[in-house]
Amino acid sequence: MDSCHRLITYLKAYQRISGRDDQIKGWYFGLNEQLSVKAAMKNSELGGVYGAPKAEEAIRGKLCILWQDGKRTIAALDSSVLDHFDQFVPLWRRSAYEDPQSAPIYKAAHYPEVKLFDPQVDQWVHQGPQELLHLLREYRAGLEARGIKKVDASVSASTFDQVICNSEGLMIENQATSFSTYVYGDAIYGKSYLKRGMITPGEKQYFIDHTADVVRLVSGQRSIAGGHMKVLLAPSVTEALLHYYLLGNLGGRQVYHRKSAFSFENFVEKSAVIREDMTLELNTLVDYAQGSYISTYEGVPGGYLKIIAAGRLQSPLLDLKYGALMGMAPTPMAAGRGNLKFSSEKMMSWEALIGEMDQGIIVYDILGLHTQDITSGNYSLTAPNCVWVQNGELKMGCKAVIRGNFFESLRNPTTRIGGVPGEEGPCLLIDSSVIGEK
Repeated sequence: MDSCHRLITYLKAYQRISGRDDQIKGWYFGLNEQLSVKAAMKNSELGGVYGAPKAEEAIRGKLCILWQDGKRTIAALDSSVLDHFDQFVPLWRRSAYEDPQSAPIYKAAHYPEVKLFDPQVDQWVHQGPQELLHLLREYRAGLEARGIKKVDASVSASTFDQVICNSEGLMIENQATSFSTYVYGDAIYGKSYLKRGMITPGEKQYFIDHTADVVRLVSGQRSIAGGHMKVLLAPSVTEALLHYYLLGNLGGRQVYHRKSAFSFENFVEKSAVIREDMTLELNTLVDYAQGSYISTYEGVPGGYLKIIAAGRLQSPLLDLKYGALMGMAPTPMAAGRGNLKFSSEKMMSWEALIGEMDQGIIVYDILGLHTQDITSGNYSLTAPNCVWVQNGELKMGCKAVIRGNFFESLRNPTTRIGGVPGEEGPCLLIDSSVIGEK
């Protein structure tokens, strides 16, 4: 990759100079050369201001410089840096900071293999928008056949040349792809897909069927009385809450600085924080998952990590700095969708969970999660698309506010975890306070 070799040449030139404060001692970076195509549909119409096909070519990355005096600079990389490197060096030097706790530049003895490149996605990128437009037409035809009157949708395909490199001799070069798409029916409900591999015919059909089914279920909303009741969280909602409240409290930085719900001592003691039948795992080596990778840009290999086992804390997510500060090895880091697995020894089916509901709601999406207190676990969230369930039967669409504490839900013996056909992530049946909205 030409941009990588140019950047290395520039960095090495500043390593060789002496007697100046801008002499570079070491460096590491991650760099992507990206080619993308995208198209969208608005109000069932292709093209237009918001949906015209687009192609983009870009260079993006992140660079860390260790200066001769021990200071550091972290900078974003793009094509302008490569074209005007000497002009950026004085700016980087002025933004240098001291961090005596930072870790040295790292190179592991071994790096794993994982499939990140789908030739079909790459082919779609180089063929232009024709295949993307065809997929959008398929969405429209499929959803209109299911009674949806207005379809909003998008699709994007990208191909990357990726490099992770440092001054200690690390050089990882690989190709990767990304495929993302979403559909939205009647401006009510939508579903998204994001992987490194192409959407399969089965996934595409589920995409259409699920969107149409949920729009039908939640339409014509009526008010409900509310109260303390069963709340069944759809997989996308469960994933959002797990990422926010669990993953958001597991970062080494938060744990070390005591800005997490969990302390360093909790990890040393392997404290019980959720129910003993529950496990949380991270695996960044799942083929074609969006969050999979070979190495972090620091040079830490991707891999498998058991974060919580049998309800007990096992390890925080540690970069080089916080791994060293805590006296623990650096770990793989969560980097996107498809790599976090939350499970129970007592998994149930979606249908069985609905059957357990005397009265309650199914929640298909939530609003306001980013405003919640991440360390307490408390939540008060608007749920705009719900289905009222009574005696195990789906009755009508409704809107509600759900309130409770997510950590308490994960410790509650009445909480159930289930699997949903067509979905990779689990659903969660909890007890929660519900306020009906008109």
